[in-house]
Amino acid sequence: MNLDGRVPDEGACVELGIAIGSGKRCYGFKTDTRSIELGLDLNPMISGCMIKVFKNNDGEQLIREKRIPV
Repeated sequence: MNLDGRVPDEGACVELGIAIGSGKRCYGFKTDTRSIELGLDLNPMISGCMIKVFKNNDGEQLIREKRIPV
């Protein structure tokens, strides 16, 4: 689940609930620093559904690391 933005997307939260209720393994990623700058962290009701939340505050670095050579 993409956790970027000021708050998690409502539709994605519904999909997360459906996935977790169906027994799926759920992961999140966050590259957005806006909530960190405000001293907020992820809502435990969201992050508690995740097996792992991957955080990378340098989105450009994340893109470089995941780029597949052609």
